[in-house]
Amino acid sequence: MFSKAINFFDHSYARNVAFAFLIGVFCIVLGSASTALFLAASIAVIFINPKISINDLAKETFGLLKYSPLLWVFPIFFLTVFITSIRGENWLSESIYVAGSYWQFLIMLPASVGLYHLSKDVSFAGLFTFGCRFGLIFVVPLSLAQIYFFNLRPEGFFSNSLIFASLCIAGSGIALIEWPEDTNKTRILSWIVFSAGIVAALLTFSRGMLVPIVTILAIAIFLRFKARSQYKPGTKLIVILFAVIVTTFTFSLQTDNGWRILNKRILEPIEMFAKGEAIDRSISQRLDMQITGVHAFFEKPFIGYGIQNSVEASNKLSADVLGRKTNYTYTHLHNDYLTHAVGGGFLLFLLFVSVIFSPLIMSWKLRKTDTGTSMLHYGLMLSGAFATIGMTNIVFHNDQLTTMFCVATIFIIVRFVQNMHEVEAVRIPDLPTIADGINPIGLAQNTIDKK
Repeated sequence: MFSKAINFFDHSYARNVAFAFLIGVFCIVLGSASTALFLAASIAVIFINPKISINDLAKETFGLLKYSPLLWVFPIFFLTVFITSIRGENWLSESIYVAGSYWQFLIMLPASVGLYHLSKDVSFAGLFTFGCRFGLIFVVPLSLAQIYFFNLRPEGFFSNSLIFASLCIAGSGIALIEWPEDTNKTRILSWIVFSAGIVAALLTFSRGMLVPIVTILAIAIFLRFKARSQYKPGTKLIVILFAVIVTTFTFSLQTDNGWRILNKRILEPIEMFAKGEAIDRSISQRLDMQITGVHAFFEKPFIGYGIQNSVEASNKLSADVLGRKTNYTYTHLHNDYLTHAVGGGFLLFLLFVSVIFSPLIMSWKLRKTDTGTSMLHYGLMLSGAFATIGMTNIVFHNDQLTTMFCVATIFIIVRFVQNMHEVEAVRIPDLPTIADGINPIGLAQNTIDKK
């Protein structure tokens, strides 16, 4: 096994195709390590790419923008966010912070071009799906271990339950995508790990994650009935998965920590609401921020207050709007649509919405290609997950979530680059076959070159 791994990574082609798989695993289970891997890979494919010079890569990036003008939304979004951050007394430090939070959007297009030139006919989106499937194998055991042994609310290695739940939801949706290379066994696995991701998200008892969970479940049910392949998850499999979910929850609630989390985050707020009492502090603060945030937006609907000043602007209006002063110290308004609207006005709000739904729009344009149906479902899951996560949570101020969204979107953009170069067919290489030292997908022999 070890010799096969060495043989695999001894091929530059294998290293290239392995990136998409590994980043999928990292995004699900390894926290900010995914951002580090993405940064290292981006530097490599842009600045030290053996297949294309920096000048040619720059020319081809502008050519890609001409080929698909929709892609302008990513650099424009970055520049607009950055410009809105130059507001207030600490504008230098704040703008540096914002640039560090949104940098992925600036390099998406050149990274896509560079990645294409390293491996020209690979379905990177398919490999990313395989990586998400593998990563989701670990999320339920990790969640149960944190509940049972460490008395923690499940958070993986992210130090934040909302981020962990968000990535599990997005990853589970992507893991369910059916690719032409999938066998019946891998399709069954995809439903199993899909269920694991949803269970792990539910075990965090994150109330804000209920809408994304319901959305991804609804899309999954829709795709099941729209599946064109002969394989569809049967009733027995669905019953088994449901039984496993119930058993997992029952086991988690047998612990004092599991019951405490459920009681504190779900049962007590429901009881207080039924009695007409004030709901818990966490919910009331978020509702206050939504109300004052909307008023702040209408105060400056065109220029906003600066992306880093969204909560401060909300606090300043609280006495007039709520009849009491608030002093929240969050970095965002727990609604990324509102955060960007208050920060940069209507323009930044529209750009944010455009970015969130860009995977769906791009994949719709690709629906007539060889893997068009899979790409369309991929874009639908990606946009659906992040569009609903952004309703109650941060999206692009967090490096793990931004990395997940950007790398998943890059793999759609790579397909545009492939179309631009008239690559008609793309496929998922057989990674074990590469490890055996065999030409994986009928490429020319010089395509698989050693170090």
